[in-house]
Amino acid sequence: MKRSALHSIAIRIGLAAVFLGIGIWEIVQPAYWSFYIPKFFTGLGGASTLTIVHGVVLLALGIAVLLGIYLRMASALCALMMAAIIIDVIALFGFNDIVIRDIAILFMAVALYFDDNRSLVLIG
Repeated sequence: MKRSALHSIAIRIGLAAVFLGIGIWEIVQPAYWSFYIPKFFTGLGGASTLTIVHGVVLLALGIAVLLGIYLRMASALCALMMAAIIIDVIALFGFNDIVIRDIAILFMAVALYFDDNRSLVLIG
């Protein structure tokens, strides 16, 4: 396998690990994460319910990235999700260490979007 393929796979595994891990955690322990839900969204449903829905979306994106299912679209959605999370965290807590970490994850998703290597892609 070429080095460029290994780079792509490493980015996919790293990005998928974050989305899968946090997605599962949000589903299993929504109370731990529900304070991140902006107040204006809680009118759409309880904070715990919205956290679980968010976790399911993260889980689906993590699976798509890991398995290479519509990888370009999945990575674009990951980038959009991370941008929204960054904006939310800055609005709630200001610029902090979490924002710095999330910016790195955002750029992993952007790098994957622009990566033309499609090794081990299942669909799309």
